[in-house]
Amino acid sequence: MAINKENNIPLYTQLMDLILDEIESGKLTHGDKIHSERELAEFYSISRATVRQAISELEKQGYLHKVHGKGTFVSNKRMNQELNGFYSFGEVIEKEGKKPSNKVIDLSLREAGVGLGKIFNIDINDTIYVLSRIRLADGEALMYETTYLPTWRFKDLKKMDIEKFGLYNALKNIYSVELSSADETFYPCILDENDEKFLNITPGDCGMILERITYENNSVIEFTKSIVRGDKFKYKVHLKTL
Repeated sequence: MAINKENNIPLYTQLMDLILDEIESGKLTHGDKIHSERELAEFYSISRATVRQAISELEKQGYLHKVHGKGTFVSNKRMNQELNGFYSFGEVIEKEGKKPSNKVIDLSLREAGVGLGKIFNIDINDTIYVLSRIRLADGEALMYETTYLPTWRFKDLKKMDIEKFGLYNALKNIYSVELSSADETFYPCILDENDEKFLNITPGDCGMILERITYENNSVIEFTKSIVRGDKFKYKVHLKTL
């Protein structure tokens, strides 16, 4: 395919489509180096500024990334998460043919306070667990999570059980939890220096915050806030007419 300078589609958009076609068709795969700005400009008879704009947009969308002094490379494919039903991180990762794992940073106790007390419908002085962990796929950190759990439902919860089974499997196998529904909210964010410690990102990168409230019948048994790498996931919702 070639760039058509006679139509109304911007030249940088046409170049983006050409590069995306090569990625989607498998001609370019993860880790492949694309041609330099100069080579692309000469091949398509367009300016380097146009090439630079196309590459910059594809970087923002997570298809390409630059390595200082080496060039521009094809990024890992984003994992597609459908939000049409209850799901777990492990299931999503396994569907992508990768191995999920958890790195538990901390499991501690604290008083619920006003905000969490309202979420769990408990007294502000009641204790809750605070679980901090990193979620990985094939050893690569994808998200950092903070999970709050009520102690009245999960007495003597142990860090080793979460590391061994994963959170939901531990809750089901040890505490016979029956998850009935969940409410999930997600919104964009800018990742910072604190996120860099856990997610191997550059401060200023785009990310996503997911907040999940999980129910067992009418009782809230989990509140999780996840910070997700924006270059690793895309979310899909299926809509039906009312």
